Amino acid sequence: MVKKLIEENKFTIPIGIILIILAGIIYFFLGTVYKVNLISRAFISLISISIFYIAYKKSLRRFNLTVLTGFTFFIAIESVFSLGLWISYALALSVMAAFWGIYHMTKNKERYPLFLLVAFIIVWIILAMHVKYRDAWMLENVLTIPFALLIYYSHRLFKLSHLSYTLIYIFMVLHIVGAHYTYAEVPFGFWLERIFNLSRNHFDRIVHFSFGLLLAYPCKEIMVRIGNLKGFWALSAPVGTVLALSAVFELLEWAAAIVFGGDLGVAYLGMQGDVWDAHWDMFLAGVGSIITMGLVFLFYMVYNQKPFLKELKESLSVKRKEVMGEHVFEKLVYKVEKKK
Repeated sequence: MVKKLIEENKFTIPIGIILIILAGIIYFFLGTVYKVNLISRAFISLISISIFYIAYKKSLRRFNLTVLTGFTFFIAIESVFSLGLWISYALALSVMAAFWGIYHMTKNKERYPLFLLVAFIIVWIILAMHVKYRDAWMLENVLTIPFALLIYYSHRLFKLSHLSYTLIYIFMVLHIVGAHYTYAEVPFGFWLERIFNLSRNHFDRIVHFSFGLLLAYPCKEIMVRIGNLKGFWALSAPVGTVLALSAVFELLEWAAAIVFGGDLGVAYLGMQGDVWDAHWDMFLAGVGSIITMGLVFLFYMVYNQKPFLKELKESLSVKRKEVMGEHVFEKLVYKVEKKK
């Protein structure tokens, strides 16, 4: 039912609020980064949200594809070539229009994840150019390519939802932007530092927060569909998984810093003099995952309250009455001895 409503664009999505937020972000960004005049800011914001709205009226997938390609291609082009606002904006619109047209001609609309993969590859190639610290970039991308290949090949055997692929795409783009500059030197982080009078470049913290915020739901989908988790466990297990993966990544950073050492190891760690950097990274990833699972909880409470509360209660009930631990071992030993 929900899938049908989404496909027909009858699902309750606050598109007006989303467009206002997107327009506000564009307007504010243009004013603080490019210092363009009010008329130019209003013109670009109006053109952008008009295109986004037209795409939404066609389908939700086209809206997602339009917004994602528009923003990410603009960021990639401007990050690498520094062509200026208008040229970068025009190029981003051209690429976005190309994706729109090709997707429109595609008969199988379920190929949305393939379009995201192609978009990611193009953005990755652009951001691989004119890299300031090539060694650090290569180290940052050691896991990027295998992860992208894993997502591609697993799609044939185990398809995730389009929502999950969208969230994964956003996170991966954030990561390769950080890899292009090295996390400690991303201009957006310096911009935040200047605007909010912060003590350091916080782009690294944003990405770790986004790790939990964006990847908790794909984790939940995998655990529910493969592990058959329900209720409380379907909400809590993704949080634990995000925290565990975050800890593993911090250990990998630590190992890489020891192996490579020197400036490369320091650049990869991105601690910026903060001895609690790893702890902050894991904490923010956990907070992001809790927020996502909180939103999932609210969604079920609004649209499926009674069945969800019943499932939540059942998930906390004891399924097996027998005590485990040493009792299990005693039974196994007894069976073996009895056979002898």
